[in-house]
Amino acid sequence: MGAVEDLRPIFSPKTIAVIGASRNPMKVGYEILQNILVNGYTGKVIPINPETPQIIGLKTQPSVLAVKEDIDLAIIAVPAEFVPKVMTECAKKKVKGAIVISSGFGEIGEKGKELEDEVLQIARKGGIRLIGPNTLGYKDPIDNLDAAFVFGMPRPGEIALISQSGALCIGMIYYANGEYIGLSRVISIGNKADVDDADIIDYLDQDDATKVIAMYIEGIKDGKKFLDSARRCRKPIVAIKAGRTPAGSAAASTHTGSLSGSDAVYDSAFKQVHIQRAYDVIELFDFARALAYQPPAPGNRVGIISNGGGAGIMVADWCESIGLKVPNLTKRTIEALKPQLPPITTARNPLDVTGDARFHRYHATGSIMLSDPNVDSLIMTCVHAGIARPREYVGAVIKLVEEKRNLKKPIVACWVGGPEIDEVVQELRVKNIPVYASAMRAAKAVRCLYDEGRRLELLSKGKPKEPRAD
Repeated sequence: MGAVEDLRPIFSPKTIAVIGASRNPMKVGYEILQNILVNGYTGKVIPINPETPQIIGLKTQPSVLAVKEDIDLAIIAVPAEFVPKVMTECAKKKVKGAIVISSGFGEIGEKGKELEDEVLQIARKGGIRLIGPNTLGYKDPIDNLDAAFVFGMPRPGEIALISQSGALCIGMIYYANGEYIGLSRVISIGNKADVDDADIIDYLDQDDATKVIAMYIEGIKDGKKFLDSARRCRKPIVAIKAGRTPAGSAAASTHTGSLSGSDAVYDSAFKQVHIQRAYDVIELFDFARALAYQPPAPGNRVGIISNGGGAGIMVADWCESIGLKVPNLTKRTIEALKPQLPPITTARNPLDVTGDARFHRYHATGSIMLSDPNVDSLIMTCVHAGIARPREYVGAVIKLVEEKRNLKKPIVACWVGGPEIDEVVQELRVKNIPVYASAMRAAKAVRCLYDEGRRLELLSKGKPKEPRAD
């Protein structure tokens, strides 16, 4: 079987055994069992614990060998030294997949790596696909399965998140929730003894609920396998590659046992297969949301509208500094814009609609500029000046996005202001319209959409992917 069928019992299990389930609310085995039950999983859950007859209302079994039903997924949360024995029992039971939550393996050094290799060999001989060890587990807000030991479910959406770090993974979930960014699957893969990034990419490429794959990576063990998976993936991939510096690389080796390798090599490899590289969590989700909810840009020419000249200038500077163009408008567009503008401003790109702009001026000028054949995407900016009306600006952006989908040109919003307008801007986030608090972030999001357009263009022509230009 291929990776997709191999991993299906793990991510779509009908029966789950929680090995190391506990009655103690302070134990990981309790948290995992509780999370599965709280979030509405509809399959069968079997706690495995030889010392108590019942946990959270469920009858326990002393081992997986005592379970009568077939087991798709075993979630293992016992001390590291007991994992080989448990995995041997899973192999005898013909369990299809396993997640080893336990830490104390390759991330602690040579002795732990030997234990990790022993567990992996048992799993392979038994035909068990293994996620981990040293992993959080995974969260599936689409199918209501929380197979992780930390409480908190993401909002459902269309962005899948793969993370080599469990703690950071949870932080990213809460960041996404706060930004109204929905996730389809959240997978913590830990030390990647067996199932690795490439396997997950292959699986998510076939997942109907996922439109974009976002990744946090500390190291890749099989570079060719990873690049082959990324190359054939039909969906956009955005990745943070941590451990770029000697200090970060040293920390990665003790965190998940990863060998980070040369950052220049990773950077070149990502460009070859058109992985969009992000450098922090905010940028990762900036790119992912734009890719998930706006069309790819057909070209690199950007139209800019703002209610403050300075803001428009900064957006233009950022666009051109990262390889985008701020083109001149056609004569037809200029003539169409003039009646919509006050006498003190000039019909040009970037366009200053002045600080007293209201809904109609924002909407009319946005519609005209977006129809210009020289414009491939539009950044609409609002500065929270004293006379600005941010709610009307937001309404204009929402209407433009809804009206102009047929043009297949992305629209990105940018606001400059404080908490007074955050509630208003939240209306854009709720509707999955990309909105950014700085000119830099807005411009980079558009560049990301332009790069995605180039990737899709090359795929449609059946050509090998060319390295992405900086």
